[in-house]
Amino acid sequence: MPVIVDPDLCNGCYNSKQPPCVRMCPGDLIVKDFQTNQAYLKYVDDCWDCLPCVKACPEEAIRFQLSYQMGFYNASLQPHVHKDRQHITWTSVDCNGKVEEFQIRTKVLPVALDEKIEGETTPDFSI
Repeated sequence: MPVIVDPDLCNGCYNSKQPPCVRMCPGDLIVKDFQTNQAYLKYVDDCWDCLPCVKACPEEAIRFQLSYQMGFYNASLQPHVHKDRQHITWTSVDCNGKVEEFQIRTKVLPVALDEKIEGETTPDFSI
């Protein structure tokens, strides 16, 4: 099951030309639609379920829906990266709506909202 971009939460990282989710996807599957100012998964069937886009999203607008083999309909796994960048709390929701949370230590490097292009000045809105 691929990742899902929630259109109610995704703001396209404002004026970012290449938001963190776009840059972090190793398959180049997430793109930004500049008309809607939102990211979306370009080729759903090619998603690897590797989750860098989920962890990089500063709005927590991308979630991972578990496959039916692991959790059936409505089961999901969502990370929350703490401000200290040292911990992630994962929230797991099973198909019956039971919620479990677990926290792990991790090293999440800050991802700027846009890459700096030589000669262009853009504010740094690091997450």
